[in-house]
Amino acid sequence: MSSILGILLLAVAVEPVSVPRDAGLYYLHGKELARIEARSVTVSQNGGGSGSKIPMKSKIPMAGGSKVSAQIIGEQAEHKVTSIPVFYYRVTPADAAIGTGDLVLVRMKVKRKHREFQLSASGDWKTSAGIPLRSQVEFLSKQVETGVYQLTSAEDLEPGEYGFYLFRSRELPGLIYDFSVE
Repeated sequence: MSSILGILLLAVAVEPVSVPRDAGLYYLHGKELARIEARSVTVSQNGGGSGSKIPMKSKIPMAGGSKVSAQIIGEQAEHKVTSIPVFYYRVTPADAAIGTGDLVLVRMKVKRKHREFQLSASGDWKTSAGIPLRSQVEFLSKQVETGVYQLTSAEDLEPGEYGFYLFRSRELPGLIYDFSVE
C-alpha cells in the first residue's frame, strides 16, 4: 500500500491544486477539493473528583483517576475519505508562523451517539497533559505554498472515525475537522 501512496502523492505533485483563499481544511476528492468545516468540541471530565462515593477520593492519589475527553455529537462524520487521503490546510495569516504545529490527527471512539478522544488523564500518582500517543495518528506535513500545507497520513488509515484536532486556548474550545474512513 505504501507504493500506492507514493504514486498518488507523485500524481498530486505533478498537477497543482488550487486551494481556496479561505483558511481551513480541504480534502482532495478526485481532482476537486471538498471543504471540511471545523466543529467545536465539548470537553468532559469523568472519574474521580467530588462525585465519588469514596470519602476524600479526590485527595488520595491511589484512589482512582479522572480523564478529560473531547466529544462531538454524531456517530459518523459527514465526509467519507479513502484509506490514503490527501488534505490541504490553509492557515490564517496570524497563524502562518505556527503552520501545522497545533494540529493533531486523532482516531476517535464511537460512544452512545457521539465520538470522543482523550485530552488528558490523572491518577495513580501521575498526571498526563495532551492527547495520549495511542489516540494520535502520525501524519506528514509539506508546505506547498505560503500558508498552505499538504497533509497525508504516514500509513494507510484503517476504517473508523478520525479528525484533525486544533487546540485554540484554555478560554476557547478546541476545533476538530472530522472525517470517516470507509
